[in-house]
Amino acid sequence: MTVPAETELIARAKRGDVDAFCLLVSSHRKSMYSFALRLCGNHHDAEDLSQEVFLNAYRALERFRGDSSFHTWLRRITVNSFLSHKRKQDLLRATDITEGEFPIAGSDRTAFNNVMVQQVLQYLEEIPSRQRLMFLMKHQEGLTYEEVADCCETSVGTVKQTVFRVVEKLRQKFHSPRIQISEGSNARLSEIP
Repeated sequence: MTVPAETELIARAKRGDVDAFCLLVSSHRKSMYSFALRLCGNHHDAEDLSQEVFLNAYRALERFRGDSSFHTWLRRITVNSFLSHKRKQDLLRATDITEGEFPIAGSDRTAFNNVMVQQVLQYLEEIPSRQRLMFLMKHQEGLTYEEVADCCETSVGTVKQTVFRVVEKLRQKFHSPRIQISEGSNARLSEIP
């Protein structure tokens, strides 16, 4: 959708035109659902979150100033809704990562990559939701540090530091030292760390 057309739809929706808002929802539904799915990790929570986002957007439409794009504004609502939901939970629920679609293993390397992806996703569930959010926005959504900072309402330096810390934790978690075996001898289980 072109910017002028979207601007016109926003103006009509602000005046109470529900059909105009429905057109806005239609043009952003897929991207907001995909973003929600990355944050939540499962289809049902992503559906709930994306519905909540559009409901919140409809309620707050009068406050949309146009300082950023409508898409960026929806992303911010998504982030805020996600974090609010996470804060309200007493216990973190485990996400079923097996719902993700991974290619059928055609080689040992593909199988290894699939296992690694599952392990990384499991580990990301263990870190605080705000850190996970920043990491996913940067590395899975492909946003710039500035865009992530804007969505999370924090400084670029904080985002860089947070993403760096998550990457370092992942490196430490998945680092396996090289096995040194002297030439001409077989390794014993006690020699393997």
